Amino acid sequence: MLRQLIGLTPSTIWDDQHPVRAEIFGAERLELHGRSLAADQAVTTSNGRGDPLGKRLAANAESLLECYGGMVDAVEESRPITPAAEWLIDNFHLVERQVRAVRLHLPPSFYRQLPKLVSGPFAGYPRVFGVAWAYVAHSDSSFNP
Repeated sequence: MLRQLIGLTPSTIWDDQHPVRAEIFGAERLELHGRSLAADQAVTTSNGRGDPLGKRLAANAESLLECYGGMVDAVEESRPITPAAEWLIDNFHLVERQVRAVRLHLPPSFYRQLPKLVSGPFAGYPRVFGVAWAYVAHSDSSFNP
């Protein structure tokens, strides 16, 4: 955060507080982009950076819980909340379930087995993380099964 305040670029991808945004792609363009990522990105099976995603998940879960508590307090005090806040209040149990599922089914031992990217902004992180990041950036976070 301090690096950004004094005008320096983020030291890691985790330091960048900006939303994940890029040109919006349609389904065909997303598929082509996924294929190009698979073809162009070198991977390694070394352990890389350990389990930073687990730490990030814990921090995000804690932040979401704090936000949820603040929104519930606002409702109890009859203060107005946004539609997004209403959605989170109504569906927080789903968010908690997903956090538990990730902790249960993606332990650090599994994470360490994933192929890691060799270079680029996600060097040392799992290849699937880079693919997910690209999907979020190029789909404006929309998901259509």
